[in-house]
Amino acid sequence: MDHLPTFKYMAERYPRVPLLSEQPYDGLPFDGYHTRQGFDASRLYNRDFTQHPREKTASFLQTWLFFGTIHEILGLGLPYDLSRFIDIDDLGFRVCTQNLDRHITDWAARLEKLAKEMPDDCSAYLWRIGRAQNTLNKIYLNLSVTPDSPVPQEVTLSLGVLGCTFDCALRTLFKLGRGRTWGLDTLAVTRMMEAGWCPRDIAISHKFFTEMPMFCASYMERRTVPFDHWDCAGDTCRLNYIDETTYVTQHRQKGCQCEHVYPDQSEILRILDQGGTPVICLTSPGKDAAKSTILDVKLKAGSLIHSYIAISHVWSDGLGNPTTNSLPLCQLQFLYERLVDMQWDETISVMKSINDDFEYDNKNEKMAVGMMGKALKALAPSVQRLGNPIRLYRQRPLSIWIDTLCVPLDPQHRKLAISRMKEVYAMACMTIVLDSELLAFDHIECSDEELAIRLGLTGWMRRAWTFQEGYLSTRWLRFLFRDGPAKLPLWKKENLSSSCTIGFTMPSLADKIDSANSKLLDWAVKHGVKPYIPPEDVPKSRLEEMALAARTFSLKASVLEEAKGFFLAMRFLWEQASMHSPPGVLVPRMMAVWNALRLRETSREADKFLCFALSCALGSNQRQVIQDLLALPAEERMKGWVRMQPVVPSELLFIPGERYSDLGFKWVPRGVYSVPMEDDGAGVRDKGADVLVFKKPGFVILHAPEYCRRQDKFVISDSDTGLRYMVSLLEPRVASGSIVFNPVSRTMAVILRNYVGQETPEMGLMNMVGALLDSVVEANSRISGEYVGRVEVGLVIEDKDDFAPIPAKAAHRDQQWMIY
Repeated sequence: MDHLPTFKYMAERYPRVPLLSEQPYDGLPFDGYHTRQGFDASRLYNRDFTQHPREKTASFLQTWLFFGTIHEILGLGLPYDLSRFIDIDDLGFRVCTQNLDRHITDWAARLEKLAKEMPDDCSAYLWRIGRAQNTLNKIYLNLSVTPDSPVPQEVTLSLGVLGCTFDCALRTLFKLGRGRTWGLDTLAVTRMMEAGWCPRDIAISHKFFTEMPMFCASYMERRTVPFDHWDCAGDTCRLNYIDETTYVTQHRQKGCQCEHVYPDQSEILRILDQGGTPVICLTSPGKDAAKSTILDVKLKAGSLIHSYIAISHVWSDGLGNPTTNSLPLCQLQFLYERLVDMQWDETISVMKSINDDFEYDNKNEKMAVGMMGKALKALAPSVQRLGNPIRLYRQRPLSIWIDTLCVPLDPQHRKLAISRMKEVYAMACMTIVLDSELLAFDHIECSDEELAIRLGLTGWMRRAWTFQEGYLSTRWLRFLFRDGPAKLPLWKKENLSSSCTIGFTMPSLADKIDSANSKLLDWAVKHGVKPYIPPEDVPKSRLEEMALAARTFSLKASVLEEAKGFFLAMRFLWEQASMHSPPGVLVPRMMAVWNALRLRETSREADKFLCFALSCALGSNQRQVIQDLLALPAEERMKGWVRMQPVVPSELLFIPGERYSDLGFKWVPRGVYSVPMEDDGAGVRDKGADVLVFKKPGFVILHAPEYCRRQDKFVISDSDTGLRYMVSLLEPRVASGSIVFNPVSRTMAVILRNYVGQETPEMGLMNMVGALLDSVVEANSRISGEYVGRVEVGLVIEDKDDFAPIPAKAAHRDQQWMIY
């Protein structure tokens, strides 16, 4: 298992795999090897491993399933040197897969050539690969669950890892190898639970990782063992919840009794009332007799010229304070010592590395920007020599913004400060993420995949407030480790285009030079992170596609690519947009926010919607919108938000959960629920009628007789095609358990959810989610109706004697609906 990604901090190393094979693989076809060695494959498939002595069986199984599979796949039907997978150490001969990625890459190139020159032979060869993988998969799973298996556990595991690696390569390189599972994710869950991982982290890993990355992640060392996660669940980490009535602000060391520092509250309120951002200014004339940093603490207004560092943290790490705007002196000393040189060092680093790995549209751009970059590189040493004495003369100033000190506790000014969170993080020259687990590790020499996994599983990634802080940090976002700051290892360029700071700080100057490449944002979007979605079917033209481009396989790169999914929504929201952007831009942003926040937590459930509204807000012109929402009772805010939006995701119609009972808002969920949004349709506000209009397919039921009611179910018949559909109410609203039809018109409708590429109702559909409407009126090509509840619509294959079909008229996918 030497080819698996390793981490700087591992809970334990991958198992050493001994060589059990008593004789080399014979080089003949894989399918007949068991017969040539005197084994009955049917007995192996039935978990019978008693045909021969245990030692002989173990030797045979490793030779056949490990070396034979490698020979069958990588050999392309030709003799293949298997000695490259054998090594020797102090304990003797062992199996070695250190260079497996390189061998797979070479194999992919040869396979492409074969596909181009002899497609029929290639097709037959792919069938042989599938048979070998299926055989390996079946016997490996049998060995895994056999109590008295003749094969040592580490050897059995190596078989599963090998098969999963080949499937990963087939899927990554050629979109093949779907359907097989190797149980590595189940094994990973067991390992994580035994290591003390939070159930929420395990569940999140399962959402973002396929089985191989999850298996690798289970070997990563975590510093969560001292904490007790017995009360946590798959969607909640209770350790991150705080009770403001019992919360105690922490000192840096146990037993420390240093005094608290209290910024001037009247000055904070004055700055907020004037539209400014209060920041804490720290300077140090030196150290005292105990070698502790002496701090001078002042309060100023952050501005374009007066830059500051915004601090993003979770209160469960001890830096919160629910009773006063204060922090212990030791905490401020820690922040000062860790952050005072960070902005300066980052600026010098940018000057020295400007334009590295930079993409240019043309030679002229490369020359112009390159010359400026060279000039900055040449100036960097001089700037550093001149700047250091000046900073010392000014007592090394540091300005920070942290919610504990800068967000007042009185309700009026607290709401005002919350409504300006976008400006706070967008104007900051840098955002520093503080997380107690990260501070226990060094990041230097950590691989990108280790950093991405570690960052994705932090307590900071569990909280809803920190999501919008990270998304709003449009400049330098850094995660503080024990040995200094690290940036997200997902892209080399910062988010420069949407920064609010203009031209007055050295980081901004460096950013403006890099921003000369207008292609940067497009490049980021083009190469953006996308979770792997298996194709519905492997097209017959796959052999032709295989010959189009060179293939390179890296298991480390695959792990990193999946780990990027943790930050997909945050990076997606860095793309510029405005309230005037089309629905095709605004709705995916809202969906990205929803899908990110559904996996995050707040101590107060109502706060999750605030995070949702803040993250969806675009531009400072929506500050008043946020203030208006904050003025509403918590239970009314979602309804108020929908009323203020020019466009909303149509998925709100189909999300399960509690809804409002007010006419006009019966379709609106009361909060942000844990169900993902998948339908990218939009409800667009008709400014003339001041109503949201949805474009969806559906059915209109013109006459609904009394006898059709059967326990919230009824059958409709498409008057055009004759197809029949069972409509089942998923969340009955009537105590009697029956659907209530309009007593006058009895006209109802079903509006259908519309997945991308979903078949239209006229073509027939199976198990589609929709919404039932009552009191339906059709006028001016629009259909309006009162929302009743979510329904499931399924095609009726056999006659249902208990249900007389009701005639219904199909509505096409562009039908306009107004829902009340």
